[in-house]
Amino acid sequence: MNKNASRASNFELLRILAMLMIISYHIIIHCVNVQLVNADSIERLQNGWFNQPLFFRQLLGVALMMPFGLVGNSLFIMISGYFLAEKEIDIFKTSKKLLMQLLFAAIVLVIASTHFISSGRYLLHENTLFSYIRIQYFNKMSWFVGYYFIIIFIAYLGLNKFLASLDSKKYLGFMLAILTISQLGWSGSLLDDLAGGLRTVVVGIFLFSIGGYIKRFNPFEKVRAYVLFLIIILTNVLIGLSYYNTTNGKIQAYYYSLTDTTIEPVEFVQYMPKYENYSIVVIILGICIFELFRRLPMPSVKLINWIAAPTFMIYLLHDNGFSYSIWETQDWITLLYNDFSGFACKLFCWAGAIFAFGFVAYYIYLILVTLIVKCKWLFIKSK
Repeated sequence: MNKNASRASNFELLRILAMLMIISYHIIIHCVNVQLVNADSIERLQNGWFNQPLFFRQLLGVALMMPFGLVGNSLFIMISGYFLAEKEIDIFKTSKKLLMQLLFAAIVLVIASTHFISSGRYLLHENTLFSYIRIQYFNKMSWFVGYYFIIIFIAYLGLNKFLASLDSKKYLGFMLAILTISQLGWSGSLLDDLAGGLRTVVVGIFLFSIGGYIKRFNPFEKVRAYVLFLIIILTNVLIGLSYYNTTNGKIQAYYYSLTDTTIEPVEFVQYMPKYENYSIVVIILGICIFELFRRLPMPSVKLINWIAAPTFMIYLLHDNGFSYSIWETQDWITLLYNDFSGFACKLFCWAGAIFAFGFVAYYIYLILVTLIVKCKWLFIKSK
């Protein structure tokens, strides 16, 4: 998938959707959720509208968005598995691409931090201190990059050869085995006890493998598309019911605590669910969305491929404390309380604007790389 002409535009469209889901999720988890439960933020913005023991439908809408980013992560891994599981991976090229874009993103963020600090605006946004990026920490941004690279490196070291040696039944058995290990509470906890994050890596191997399995064996060929839509809908219904039950349980517990005269009453704090990358909910949604986009009968559309190309750079530029602090200048909670549709519109408009910023940065990066290559004689001696 190195040239636009060879790219399958249905998967490129899926990459765009996945990145918009990830950006929206990051705004929610690093900003909206903070403003919802953080006492200092509520005091500063005077937006404790939801801090009362009631069930709010607006928060149910946010709860349904909570798997977005993790589903987006799973989609990127499955796309890679679909196209790379049967190929010999060029680990040099992959490593160079990751490090070069990571360094460029760090430089852009250092310059952006300098702009905010020199202009004094980092002190003027309602006492919000803007985070700044330090060049020595360039490799601490965007945890997903390390997760993704580990999966690709494992595929390079031998996973691809192992998968190629399996027939359909053994391939399926391997995937079900590692999925089971990751989902069972004791074995999953054991993985993380052996090494922090190992459970997520095991699920990443599963997602990469199932991408390759779908490409090789087409296991969902006889499953009608409406069944996939129905699974997505039912999964979201279960997410909503789970949120409803948990929230009402917290409300009951809060009222019960008021009857205990030995405990000083505290302000009610709303609950917002959090999912992990190894959550079965994330896996189910990811597989269904992946299969639906795989079936799209699309020709190679250069415009879509062109827009989708910068997704990795977009990931790097937005997933950091500097970006979070910019989002926090907005009072998301008051808008959410008064107008959920307006909140959703603003959320996706911001996600689109962040996507556009990363898009421009990526093509500036390509221009700079081209110039450096053409002028390499200035830096490297010829033989």
